[in-house]
Amino acid sequence: MRVILLFLALLFLLPLVQSSLTSQAQALLHWKSTLQTQQPLSSWNLHVHPCNWTGITCRDTNKIRQVVTKIHLSHKGLAGKLDALNFSALPSIRIFNISHNKISGVIPPSICLFSKLTYLGLQDNVLSGLIPPSIGNLTNIRELYLWGNNLFGSIPPEIDKLTHLTYLALSNNFLSGEIPSNLANLTNLILVDLNINNLSGSIPPEIGKLTHLTLLQLQENFLCGEIPINLENLTNLVDLYLWNNNIFGPIPPGIGKLRQLKSLGLENNFLSGEIPTNLENLTNLVELYLHNNSLSGSIPPEISRLTNLTMLDLTKNFLSGEIPSSLGNLSNINVIYLSSNSLSGIIPAELGGLKRLIELDLAHNNLIGNVPKELGMLSALISLDISSNNLTSVPEELGNCVNLQLLNLSNNRLIGKIPSHFGNLVHLLDLLDLSTNFLTGEIPLTLAHLTMLQNLNLSHNNLTGQIPLSLGDLSSLSTIDLSYNQLEGPVPDIKIFHKAQERWFIHNTNLCGTIQGLPSCDAFVKDTVGSTRHRMVKLIATLICCAALLTSFLLWLIYLLYSRKRKAKPVHIGSPSRGEMFSMWNFDGRDVYEKIIRATENFDEKYCIGSGGHARVYKAILEPDNLTLAVKKIMLASGESSLDAEAFHREIHTITHIRHRNIAKLYGYCSSPQNKYLVYKYYEKRDLHNILKSEEAIELDWAKRKVIMRDVACALSHLHHDCYPPIVHRDVTSKNILLNSEFIASISDFGTAKFLKPESSNWSMLAGTCGYIAPELAYTMRMTEKCDVYSFGVIMLELLMGKHPGDMLNLSSSDQKEIILQDVLDQRIEPPREQVINEILKIIQIAYECLNNNPSLRPTMQEVVNSI
Repeated sequence: MRVILLFLALLFLLPLVQSSLTSQAQALLHWKSTLQTQQPLSSWNLHVHPCNWTGITCRDTNKIRQVVTKIHLSHKGLAGKLDALNFSALPSIRIFNISHNKISGVIPPSICLFSKLTYLGLQDNVLSGLIPPSIGNLTNIRELYLWGNNLFGSIPPEIDKLTHLTYLALSNNFLSGEIPSNLANLTNLILVDLNINNLSGSIPPEIGKLTHLTLLQLQENFLCGEIPINLENLTNLVDLYLWNNNIFGPIPPGIGKLRQLKSLGLENNFLSGEIPTNLENLTNLVELYLHNNSLSGSIPPEISRLTNLTMLDLTKNFLSGEIPSSLGNLSNINVIYLSSNSLSGIIPAELGGLKRLIELDLAHNNLIGNVPKELGMLSALISLDISSNNLTSVPEELGNCVNLQLLNLSNNRLIGKIPSHFGNLVHLLDLLDLSTNFLTGEIPLTLAHLTMLQNLNLSHNNLTGQIPLSLGDLSSLSTIDLSYNQLEGPVPDIKIFHKAQERWFIHNTNLCGTIQGLPSCDAFVKDTVGSTRHRMVKLIATLICCAALLTSFLLWLIYLLYSRKRKAKPVHIGSPSRGEMFSMWNFDGRDVYEKIIRATENFDEKYCIGSGGHARVYKAILEPDNLTLAVKKIMLASGESSLDAEAFHREIHTITHIRHRNIAKLYGYCSSPQNKYLVYKYYEKRDLHNILKSEEAIELDWAKRKVIMRDVACALSHLHHDCYPPIVHRDVTSKNILLNSEFIASISDFGTAKFLKPESSNWSMLAGTCGYIAPELAYTMRMTEKCDVYSFGVIMLELLMGKHPGDMLNLSSSDQKEIILQDVLDQRIEPPREQVINEILKIIQIAYECLNNNPSLRPTMQEVVNSI
């Protein structure tokens, strides 16, 4: 009987089970039918049980009924909208993850019908519109990820109902308004990420109630006011990022209570007052960024207790006093930036004990005395900039820093000879600048060993003798400035001087040669013979005067010798000693190296995602944390002195000076005779050139293309106006603009970049890509920021047209507007509406201002950013 009853019960319940699953399946199949990309969901059909569909997980209820509880479809390339999904048919969903796709449209208010939801992942899509207030009804949710979309409007106050929430990530959108103070009700929050939005107002002090918080990211907004004192209550905080806002006032001393902090980023604000001494309590701190503020007072010696620190950046403040010698205790430090302050006193010799130091920048201060010889012990040092101070002598021991790629000692008060041991710096790549000092003697022949050097500046000194013929061995040299010295004789007939300009040699004693503007050496000799008689008369008169003076001097010397005894002081001369570069910032370098080799099967071609003339780029997914990297491997021709190796070192040196959201992020590098590669952040969409050539260009509507223009403009503006010295990229092309999954653009490939030297003509050999090179470089070789501006103008037209503008570059601006709008505007996307047409006309106008043949009439990139 029991068996019969059970059988009858099953017969009764089976239709209910089937009905439940059928309604859920129908809802999902209907949504699939509206998606533009369906292939990844090929298993979604009536021949397969719904619980076995891709991305679908079911759960039994009451041992009989099955319901869909999880939809996980991230990284499937799905395109379509959410409003076609019947949320009410899926009441048991707990996890809904469709991140990293191409889902567009708005977030439907009906999403609140997922009442049991604990995880909502909509990040990295192209959703737009507002965050619906109904999201506050998802009261069981623990993780909410909406970052990387085009959401706008304010953060709905109803979000305070999500009291179980632990992760809130809304970054990389266009959210505006103030941060709701009632976020303080979400006391279980561990992560709050609101960076890269348009949020304004002050930081709510109520955030101090979120005591479980480990990460607070509010950078790159328009926040103002002071840093709330209540943040001192966030004692579990590991990362605090408030940079690129309008925050003012002092750094609250209470930040010293956040003992778990590893990274503190307060740069690019308007902070004032002194650096709190109790930052010494942050013993776990790895990165401290306080640059570009208005901080004053001295550098607290207590910072030396932060022994885990790898990065210290205090650039561009109003700091004064001496550099604490105790900074020599920062045994793990990689980078010290103290430039553009008012620091005084001497450079502490203790800095020579920082064995892991890669970059040291003390430029633009009031430092005095000798450059300590102990700096010669910094064998890992790649960049040393101590220019624009009042230093008086440079030791030969600096020649021991054999890994240096940049050495800038310009604009000091250095005396004596150029140390011959500088010839040991065979990795010097971008710059050796000793200009604007009081150096004497001849140019050392050992400088000929610097075969990788590209820019040599010895101008504005008191150097004598002839220009060494051995400088011809500097095969990589593109500029050399010897002006304002006392050099004489013929300019050597070597390659570097074949296209030289007179300004490289002006204001010397008696230089001659084939350089335009200099007298020929033959004419110089004839003139000498012709005037011999006249000069003999002058010589005899001069000798008579000198004889009289010499007699008087000898009489005085005899008297002096008999009246006092003099002791000679011994001179001590030191002797130099010589020391695979490998660095991965914020990672265990060796571990990452081995993981890259495993992930790419020793750079197997199947992992290659791009190649150029002298480099290949590989995609490496590191296990076990699935970190994706782009590894750019330089294909060396023959030996360390190849041009490719130079570009490799230049790229490292340039990009480590830059920290900007639209500059490709470099994680590290490897340099050895066998391998040279750069490790970059992986950009999912790859480069703009290939996207415009492919079907993916359809995804780039006019709004996205304008955002890409602005991203690139902001990056170039940062290089030109926020970096010191300014940086010119020299190869701005669509192939060197990378896009992530959110179509945020970043400039890459700094292999040809140059630092512009103040008070220098900045001549350079021609570099760049045909079709993007400014026309003046064909006949002047003078490099300025306006060369990048021209290239950017080409990029603007390329984005509008969907391809390189070609002959359109030669049309007048009035003709260009008419032709582009009628015939050449990219036809693959929806035609622009009237309002957008006006924006496009403005963009065309800006583009052709950038393309002006007269560089002086082109706008600056700062002006371009303000116009787009």
